[in-house]
Amino acid sequence: MARSKAPSGDGPLFEEAGGRAGENPPIAPRPANARKLGWMPVALVGGLVAAGLWGAWVTKNVLADGDLPPMAKVQLAGLVGEYVQAQARSATPPEQVTSETRAFMAEIQRNLAARGQAGQIVLVGEAVLAGEVPDITAELRREVYARVKMPQAAAANAGDVMGAMRAAMAAPQGASNIPTGNPLHAPGN
Repeated sequence: MARSKAPSGDGPLFEEAGGRAGENPPIAPRPANARKLGWMPVALVGGLVAAGLWGAWVTKNVLADGDLPPMAKVQLAGLVGEYVQAQARSATPPEQVTSETRAFMAEIQRNLAARGQAGQIVLVGEAVLAGEVPDITAELRREVYARVKMPQAAAANAGDVMGAMRAAMAAPQGASNIPTGNPLHAPGN
């Protein structure tokens, strides 16, 4: 193989470049589509960006719902029974009891429907026979009573039966009727 000899002197490095020393050599025109990207690389980059954004969105939504168990149980009979007993102990008129009970039941329904919309399955506690299903009764009670006031027990007065019984037990009328615990034939009985 023959090697060409490197030029020496102040002349141009390439003979065909022509022109004077220190001037830029003329640039050959390039084809018009040499710098354009085809549709395939643009589509690939766009697809990768879209897949990355979708993955970030899914990850955010999966991690955000971590505090809400997918399945839970509630002791609905106990919660409703507690409210009904509190209403029975209150001195609320019957018409008001009816409207307050309707509001209470509507709030329970609203809360459970909101949980269903969030993707949680809520089972009645009595229907769960076995398994590790979290109980949300206390949480439901707290949320419902934050919106619906718990009935307060009526004050004891002489007009009601419980008030009369308390009064009778507190101040007996005659000491002669109180048993002493001695045999019947002993003095004092």
